[in-house]
Amino acid sequence: MGPLGCLMTPVFGNKASIDVVAAVDVNPDIVGKSLGDLTTADSDVTVSDLDTALAQSPDVAVVTTVSEVDRLWPQIQPLVAAGVNVVSTCEELSYPWTTQPDLSREINAVAREAGVSVLGTGINPGYLMDFLPTVATAVVNHVDRVLIERIQDATTRRLPFCQKIGAGLTPQAFQELVTSGKIRHVGLTESMHLLAAKLGWSLDRTEDVVEPVIADIPVHGEGWTVKSGQAAGVNQTGRGYVDGEEIITLVFRAAVGQPNPRDTVTLSGDPDYTVNVPGGTHGDTATCAIIANAIPAIQAAPAGLRTMADMPPISCCL
Repeated sequence: MGPLGCLMTPVFGNKASIDVVAAVDVNPDIVGKSLGDLTTADSDVTVSDLDTALAQSPDVAVVTTVSEVDRLWPQIQPLVAAGVNVVSTCEELSYPWTTQPDLSREINAVAREAGVSVLGTGINPGYLMDFLPTVATAVVNHVDRVLIERIQDATTRRLPFCQKIGAGLTPQAFQELVTSGKIRHVGLTESMHLLAAKLGWSLDRTEDVVEPVIADIPVHGEGWTVKSGQAAGVNQTGRGYVDGEEIITLVFRAAVGQPNPRDTVTLSGDPDYTVNVPGGTHGDTATCAIIANAIPAIQAAPAGLRTMADMPPISCCL
């Protein structure tokens, strides 16, 4: 029941097809409190532990805890063993088959044995930079190259997101956190492999380069200021190569005060084709929506480790 879980709960409550029966957290400050106290949802369900939640016989668990699949698996394994389908915002779970094949096979085998499905999705990865581009290719005859740009003005995002992209850091401090792996958007590599798998491409290698976006003027928000010369956010570029040629390029830029936010898919091929979303897609709002809409879909999906590459189409549920 962190920030994202609290945002999702009212969305679930507004869906007639979703009945929230339990909530779990390890934070002693909120255990025992109702969802109505913690969120804007009209719910008297209280936050408890996993055993108490499983006693409610849930059909689906939504897990919004970590970004790394090796850290997620011990958390969701008891759910899977109990026969509960899992939808998670874990970025690496969106397409772990190439990057972590052994663990993927283990998750798949355990889920199939239990007769349930496991899916990692969200707005990115899970939709904008992988699933949406694969759908766009349906109306072209041939694809030579894919360029996807997600350009965000992070001014309206949650404080944890602004901190995650390094806003307000000096360039040196930013680079130190990049080197230690603490500043990066998790999921670009997984998105590239999902795209490649759907398009029948076998990538020779991938690159994931992280750089700061430097503010050239001061930027102010609610309770914070980024000075000129400080990092306003992150620019991360993923590149996928086939036979030494760059055929997939993903540009993820999130910065406070970023001009011209947008989500753009550019296909080079026969014919060239572009999909553009002016203003971009609000990450928190869209993530809550896709997770909610994935709940009935995961119940209908074949058992095992699923990805957006092989899920039945997800659409807005009532």
